[in-house]
Amino acid sequence: MKPSPTVVENISDMMRIETGGDIRRLLGAFMLGLARKEVSATDVEAMAKCADAVSNSLNTELKVLKTKVEMRDAGADIGRIQQLGQLVIASSPTESLPE
Repeated sequence: MKPSPTVVENISDMMRIETGGDIRRLLGAFMLGLARKEVSATDVEAMAKCADAVSNSLNTELKVLKTKVEMRDAGADIGRIQQLGQLVIASSPTESLPE
């Protein structure tokens, strides 16, 4: 069996981190490096915190995108005059209520 590369060898070809797979590969390399005592537990903890922050950011972006799609689908009436009780809500002050 061929030995697996060290942390440095494993990530030396990574010029940028662009995908979730890149993040998983980097985290895996650091976990393996911790097991081999190539990196400290503090380094791995810092890497895990960064990965958590990236994950939270991606989840937030997905939620915003889903909300945007839902609003676009349900928001066809946005901008039209709406009557709420006695209050008239319009896009501009010059619009008037439909007859």
